[in-house]
Amino acid sequence: MATAVFDTLKASRDLKAAGFDDTQAEAIVTTMAKAFDDTVATKADLHAVQSELKADIANLKAEVFRALWIQGAGIVALIVGLTKML
Repeated sequence: MATAVFDTLKASRDLKAAGFDDTQAEAIVTTMAKAFDDTVATKADLHAVQSELKADIANLKAEVFRALWIQGAGIVALIVGLTKML
Protein backbone atom coordinates (compact mmCIF):
# COMPACT_ATOMS: atom_id res chain seq x y z
CA MET A 1 0.00 0.00 0.00
CA ALA A 2 1.13 3.52 -0.72
CA THR A 3 1.42 6.28 1.82
CA ALA A 4 -0.02 9.73 1.24
CA VAL A 5 2.41 12.64 1.44
CA PHE A 6 1.41 15.63 3.55
CA ASP A 7 3.60 18.74 3.83
CA THR A 8 3.09 19.76 7.45
CA LEU A 9 5.35 22.81 7.25
CA LYS A 10 3.49 24.27 4.28
CA ALA A 11 0.12 23.55 5.89
CA SER A 12 1.22 25.23 9.11
CA ARG A 13 2.49 28.28 7.21
CA ASP A 14 -0.74 28.48 5.20
CA LEU A 15 -2.84 28.34 8.36
CA LYS A 16 -0.73 31.02 10.04
CA ALA A 17 -1.06 33.21 6.93
CA ALA A 18 -4.82 32.75 7.13
CA GLY A 19 -4.89 34.14 10.66
CA PHE A 20 -4.43 31.14 12.93
CA ASP A 21 -1.97 31.50 15.80
CA ASP A 22 0.94 29.06 16.24
CA THR A 23 -0.88 26.80 18.70
CA GLN A 24 -4.00 26.51 16.55
CA ALA A 25 -2.02 25.90 13.36
CA GLU A 26 0.11 23.21 15.01
CA ALA A 27 -2.96 21.48 16.46
CA ILE A 28 -4.71 21.41 13.10
CA VAL A 29 -1.62 20.24 11.24
CA THR A 30 -0.94 17.51 13.82
CA THR A 31 -4.51 16.26 13.50
CA MET A 32 -4.31 16.28 9.71
CA ALA A 33 -0.94 14.51 9.74
CA LYS A 34 -2.38 11.73 11.91
CA ALA A 35 -5.19 11.29 9.40
CA PHE A 36 -2.64 10.97 6.58
CA ASP A 37 -0.57 8.43 8.53
CA ASP A 38 -2.94 5.69 7.43
CA THR A 39 -1.93 4.02 4.21
CA VAL A 40 -4.03 4.40 1.09
CA ALA A 41 -4.86 1.72 -1.44
CA THR A 42 -3.28 1.77 -4.89
CA LYS A 43 -4.96 0.60 -8.08
CA ALA A 44 -2.94 -2.61 -7.84
CA ASP A 45 -4.19 -3.18 -4.27
CA LEU A 46 -7.77 -2.65 -5.36
CA HIS A 47 -7.32 -4.96 -8.35
CA ALA A 48 -5.96 -7.71 -6.07
CA VAL A 49 -8.91 -7.36 -3.71
CA GLN A 50 -11.31 -7.34 -6.65
CA SER A 51 -9.79 -10.58 -7.97
CA GLU A 52 -10.08 -12.21 -4.54
CA LEU A 53 -13.71 -11.13 -4.21
CA LYS A 54 -14.56 -12.45 -7.67
CA ALA A 55 -13.02 -15.82 -6.75
CA ASP A 56 -14.94 -15.88 -3.46
CA ILE A 57 -18.21 -15.08 -5.24
CA ALA A 58 -17.59 -17.82 -7.81
CA ASN A 59 -16.95 -20.33 -5.01
CA LEU A 60 -20.10 -19.23 -3.21
CA LYS A 61 -22.16 -19.63 -6.38
CA ALA A 62 -20.81 -23.16 -6.83
CA GLU A 63 -21.65 -24.07 -3.22
CA VAL A 64 -25.20 -22.71 -3.56
CA PHE A 65 -25.65 -24.58 -6.84
CA ARG A 66 -24.52 -27.86 -5.21
CA ALA A 67 -26.81 -27.28 -2.23
CA LEU A 68 -29.79 -26.68 -4.52
CA TRP A 69 -29.08 -29.89 -6.43
CA ILE A 70 -28.90 -31.87 -3.18
CA GLN A 71 -32.15 -30.32 -1.96
CA GLY A 72 -33.80 -31.01 -5.31
CA ALA A 73 -32.70 -34.64 -5.18
CA GLY A 74 -34.07 -34.90 -1.65
CA ILE A 75 -37.42 -33.46 -2.70
CA VAL A 76 -37.64 -35.89 -5.64
CA ALA A 77 -36.81 -38.82 -3.34
CA LEU A 78 -39.46 -37.65 -0.87
CA ILE A 79 -42.08 -37.35 -3.60
CA VAL A 80 -41.22 -40.80 -4.96
CA GLY A 81 -41.40 -42.28 -1.46
CA LEU A 82 -44.74 -40.64 -0.71
CA THR A 83 -46.11 -41.73 -4.08
CA LYS A 84 -45.21 -45.36 -3.36
CA MET A 85 -46.91 -45.15 0.03
CA LEU A 86 -50.17 -43.97 -1.54
